[in-house]
Amino acid sequence: MTDHPSPVSLREITFATVRQFLDLDVAEHQRSSVASNARSIAEAHFNPGAWLRGIYRGDTPVGLILLLNPAIPGALSRSPMTDGDVALWRFMLDLRHQKHGYGKHALDLARSEIRRWSNVKRLMSSYVPGEHGPEQFYLRYGFQKTGGTRANGGEIEIWMTP
Repeated sequence: MTDHPSPVSLREITFATVRQFLDLDVAEHQRSSVASNARSIAEAHFNPGAWLRGIYRGDTPVGLILLLNPAIPGALSRSPMTDGDVALWRFMLDLRHQKHGYGKHALDLARSEIRRWSNVKRLMSSYVPGEHGPEQFYLRYGFQKTGGTRANGGEIEIWMTP
């Protein structure tokens, strides 16, 4: 079996590229369950534990991914986390770039990065349940439900080993 290069890459969002990420959007029915990129970028900027990357297909921005590593000094989390946990805090793909496998490949790359970090045992996340939600994507990818929900709106908690 031959490894094929990923169709996407993860790169830092810079002053030169930030506007391109602010212009990305999800479908109307997804807006209630996905934070805006402006909010994600702003919160990442003020949180030392944040690892924010733009998702690119070639040179075209197609989404963003934001991880939270609470082991980094000064990291801020709104949810309690266990030692060894890293959070998939935000994850979005522009509506024009969904259903092409880019999300799976972006998560693969993020997990490769997480494996370089010390003492990480679990990748935690949550999602808003609903008809057009990401539940099937996450479960197909390998996340498992914890059985818990987050207090901020009933998001379903999920986890996987990195």
